[in-house]
Amino acid sequence: MTAGSPAPERVRVVRLLRVREGMEADFVTSYREVRRGAEGFPGHLGEQLCRSLDDPAQWMLTSEWASLEAVQRWRTGTDHRALVAPMNACLHDDRWTAVFRISEATPA
Repeated sequence: MTAGSPAPERVRVVRLLRVREGMEADFVTSYREVRRGAEGFPGHLGEQLCRSLDDPAQWMLTSEWASLEAVQRWRTGTDHRALVAPMNACLHDDRWTAVFRISEATPA
């Protein structure tokens, strides 16, 4: 980045998911396949999969992307729907997704 140029607009995708009882192992296995696909996708910066301590059926998946355009390319890519189908089959329909622009961050 050069002086005077705007900072890159990184984004975070947050998904709150409810995994069907008895499908936790299938969910994690299929999530890992999705993650492997995302890791090689241009603009993908990282992922976290978290499980609620209060409600073991509740999971949160977050991913960080270099730009909103990178997220949109990932979501509309020809292989995306087939790649996420096994993971989504493990979920109840009450899932929630939001995309946020990262305004400030500290190193991990």
